[in-house]
Amino acid sequence: MTAASLATFLLAESLGLPQAYWAVITALIVTQSSVGGSLKAALDRFLGSVLGACYGGAVAFALPHHGGASTLLALVVAVAPLTFAAAVSAGFRIAPITAIIVLLSTTGSTLGPLAFALDRILEIGLGCVIGLAVSLLVAPARAARAVTGQAAGLARLLASQLAALARLDVEETPEAKALPPAVRRSLSRLETLAGEAARERRSRLSAAPDPDPLLRTLTRLRHDLVLLRRAIAEADEDVLRVHLAEAWDRAATAAASRLRNLADALSAGRRPDRDGADLVAAIAGYREAIDGMRRRQVTRTLSTDGVGRIFWLAFTLEQLRRNLDDLAERAADFAGPAASDG
Repeated sequence: MTAASLATFLLAESLGLPQAYWAVITALIVTQSSVGGSLKAALDRFLGSVLGACYGGAVAFALPHHGGASTLLALVVAVAPLTFAAAVSAGFRIAPITAIIVLLSTTGSTLGPLAFALDRILEIGLGCVIGLAVSLLVAPARAARAVTGQAAGLARLLASQLAALARLDVEETPEAKALPPAVRRSLSRLETLAGEAARERRSRLSAAPDPDPLLRTLTRLRHDLVLLRRAIAEADEDVLRVHLAEAWDRAATAAASRLRNLADALSAGRRPDRDGADLVAAIAGYREAIDGMRRRQVTRTLSTDGVGRIFWLAFTLEQLRRNLDDLAERAADFAGPAASDG
């Protein structure tokens, strides 16, 4: 950011722009932690500023104002439609602010609204260009690299949640209760990074794989854990703890172990080194435990809902296994030369 602000100020001064600080502020806003983030910030800032400056200048030209009711009318005419545009698209949030600056600035009254609006567009454009250049050349962090790191962190959180579910605690510990909100926050951050990485791909700034399949797979895995947590909370506690606890523990622990292995592979940029055979065997063991309950006629004493939940756990475990296999494929996509940035 320091490099961006200094370079922008020097260039704005050399070009004789009357309000160089707007270019410097824009460069600081545009310079993000990744190139994809900088692209979005630059596009939003420039389009919003162009819309606000052009429309604000047109209103100032059409409705001369010198205080009082005339200024109030000009503000309403300028700000109302731009506020609606900002509500429809967050990219236009800067537009109403720019229009107000064009209308009320003393510099605008001296230069004239159209000249002031043009200067404003030039200053914002310069800041966007310098901010993007710094993001590309000085500290070219790529959102694609951040995606795999964030995905690995999310997978580890999901693994910790599975390990907590495996214990079948009568009451969740504070640590276990904190995991679902942490997963939601991590997934939200991954969505943001995936959007930035996709923007880099569209701009030909990265040759990394499409991050959307990885995001979708982890979203499905998070949904699987929501279903497992709910089924365990609503299941007959005695049935789970007496008849299925050991089989469930093996299955959930194997799934957590596989998730951690896949997280390590994503973090290191390598192919996963396990095929999930342990999880397949553990899920088969859980199903065998249910069959054992049926042979002992334990299920006859359960309600329809109770029987449904223990079978629902088996179904969800199988779905979890398929999604973990899919995550292994996504981790392989990001491994090796194919995952390198452009």
